[in-house]
Amino acid sequence: MLNILQRNVIRGFLDEGMDPDGIADYLGRLNDLGPLEVVTIRSAAYDMLNEQPADAPDVAAGQPVLTLIAGGAA
Repeated sequence: MLNILQRNVIRGFLDEGMDPDGIADYLGRLNDLGPLEVVTIRSAAYDMLNEQPADAPDVAAGQPVLTLIAGGAA
């Protein structure tokens, strides 16, 4: 299981145009990782590459609404 920092590193390499195999091989050599760790990185990179992009947030949702109350103190 990769933490958020590790996933962000992989995401950065994907955004730069590296393929998942290249990312896994590079990080494996750079950090002297074992075969199982390299497979974990490669799998995570492919998952991130194939995941659906998040939906754009609804701009109108969650905005405060100002309600004016007419009248005064009696």
